[in-house]
This record gives sequence, structure tokens and C-alpha cells, in this order.
Amino acid sequence: MNIELIEVYSDIGAGKHGTVHGVDMLSKHCEQHQPAAVHKIFAQPVNESPKQPSAKYIEHLLPFFQDKLMPTVQGLLDNSKQSQHFPVIISGDHSNAIGNLAAFMNHHKDARIGVVWIDAHADLHSVYTTPSGNMHGMPLATALRLDNLDCQINTPDANLANQWQSLKALSTHAGIRPSDVFFLGLRSYEAPEEHIIANQQIFAYSAQGASIGSNDSNKPLAVILDQLIDKLQTLDAVYVSFDVDALDASLIPATGTPEPHGYTADEIRSIFDALLGLDSVKLFEITEFNPTLDDDSDKHQTIFVLLDYALDRINQRQA
Repeated sequence: MNIELIEVYSDIGAGKHGTVHGVDMLSKHCEQHQPAAVHKIFAQPVNESPKQPSAKYIEHLLPFFQDKLMPTVQGLLDNSKQSQHFPVIISGDHSNAIGNLAAFMNHHKDARIGVVWIDAHADLHSVYTTPSGNMHGMPLATALRLDNLDCQINTPDANLANQWQSLKALSTHAGIRPSDVFFLGLRSYEAPEEHIIANQQIFAYSAQGASIGSNDSNKPLAVILDQLIDKLQTLDAVYVSFDVDALDASLIPATGTPEPHGYTADEIRSIFDALLGLDSVKLFEITEFNPTLDDDSDKHQTIFVLLDYALDRINQRQA
């Protein structure tokens, strides 16, 4: 199957800037090793202090998503369906998934959509619950349209509340069900996020095989993946997002929030083997590679190799 690359050059929503350089490095690597049609989307860099401490730079992200990212991504998704191309998004920080997911939802407007979040973090905060205000911690809350007021710690003003509602309303899709969100590698989250996972009984496992929000004993990755595949096969369209911090911090310090006790590269390959050949999987995203935070080229190579592996697995799919 032919791959179509969508490169999103924006790091506005991260606590540490620099992931646009990661997109550029991955783009150049693909150009040399995995030639494909490429579409580049650029955000205007932001060089000012955030105006909203509980939603940093939301006033820049909202118009970027509405006016630039979403129309481009949705148009490419519409065209890729006709051309039988598989879309792969190379993204700066994970806040871009707010727009990418909304475009995916609009494209699959009548479908039951699932999301596989391969990530150390839950990204389920809202403007009402975030302790940091970093927008890359909120994409799943926007897609699920969750405020989580049970765990509210912030009181946004009317303007911010309206901007947050606009983010949640970017897609006209009926909405993704919490039961159709699946976490792999989750090991760093706050109480408000755990509250959602436990109350909604969301499928969530750490890299060590612990079930988040339940008392189940640790499971081998192969067992977790078998259970996940059974669930994904009931869905119409699945969005797979790989945040490089799902890897153990010793393997990828070049990311904004590295965490210990993560996956090995071989375990990530096993996840790709299990997921990327499924008919229901319609998009793959890689995000949060920030080479400005660590210049160890050997460790950067881990990301290049894993991206190559994912692209090879996608290329093996039948059109």
C-alpha cells in the first residue's frame, strides 16, 4: 500500500519547544529511506508568554486547527481514500492530535471510531483539571468531549471556556466512546485522569502490563495485544498514535517528558506487528520527538528504525 506523509510543524502546545526539529529530521530520513508523497503543514511560531495559564497558547492553536491543520488533513484523508493511500502523520507535539483527530472524525463521520494511544501519558486533562496548562496533555479530552468537572481545580474565564468548547466542537462527529479508547504504555498520569479511566473502565495498560484503574495482575504484552485486537476488530476506523515517550526514558531522552519503565524497541515492534496490518486501522501518527533535548544520534536512531519498521509494516498491507 502506498504511504502518504502528513508532516505537522507545530510545537505550540508543548511545555518544551523543539519537536518541529524532530519532524524535520524524520522527514529527511523518510526522504532518503522511505520515499513517499509528502504534505507539510506549518504553524506560525509563537514567541510570547502564554495568556492563559490553564490552556497555554490556546488562542494560537484554535485558529491553527480550524483554518489550516484540519482543512488540510481532512482534504488529504478524503483524497487518500480514493487513491488507496495510507496516511501517516509525523507531528510535532501531541496537541496537534486535537486537530488531527477532529479531521479523522469528520472524514469517518458515520463510523464508530477507536483510538489506540501508545504513550506514557493519558492526555485526558481539560482546562478545568490541568496542573500544567500544556495543551499536549488534552487531546483525548477534546475528542471525548470531557470536562471532568468532578475533579475541577481551575476556573476558566468566559473567553477561555468558550475557546475550550470550540476545541471540543471542532468535529461534527457524534463522538468517540470512552470504551473505544485504548492505552498502551501508560505510566504517568494525575488523579483526574485516573478518575476518568476508572469510572469509564477504559482499556489502559502500563508498559509493565499493569491494568490502570483496576486490581488485575500484570499481563504479558502478547495477552494484552490479543485482547486489544479483539476489540479493534469491532470498530470501523482506528487512529493509532505513537508518542515516542512510550519508550523507556533510557532509550529516548529526546522527548519533552521522558518516563522510566517504558517499552523496549522490540516491544514497540510487537505492537506495530499486531496493529498496523488490521483493516480497521486507518491512520498512524508519530509524535513528540524532540532532538533539541538530547543530541545522542545513536538514540535518535532508535526512532528512525521504529518509524521505518512501522512504514514497512504498513507497506505490506493490501490496498
